[in-house]
Amino acid sequence: MATLNLRAVWINLMSSGEYVAAPSADRKRELSAEGEVRAYGGGRRRAVTSVGRRNTMAFTLRRLTSAQVQRLEQWIGLEVMYRDYRGQRFTGVFFELSYREYKTEVDRYDLSLTLNETTWVDGPLDVAPLPGEITVT
Repeated sequence: MATLNLRAVWINLMSSGEYVAAPSADRKRELSAEGEVRAYGGGRRRAVTSVGRRNTMAFTLRRLTSAQVQRLEQWIGLEVMYRDYRGQRFTGVFFELSYREYKTEVDRYDLSLTLNETTWVDGPLDVAPLPGEITVT
């Protein structure tokens, strides 16, 4: 049986399927809950939280061309899918890019970004039709 070793991270634009693939470094994934601690009368303190979790993935894409950088610049604020060679996959959005130029190679950049995970449903939802809605099978 053949084994396929993948050594890159893929960022796919969800609306069109376009992608940027590159080696990555400094990947850091964080999981947190939305909430705060509030103070009440008599010095009591209580945790107030929201349902759900916040996931972020910060990473650096290595040795990108200027065309790849321009493509990612156009995707700021749009839904993308992150996939890597470890089998991790999630959808999210990024709002900021930070890049470093290579001095010895004019058309190469390292680009850092933080992807904020969003909810995405693959396939049809099992939702009952609304009253009066016509369903075609």
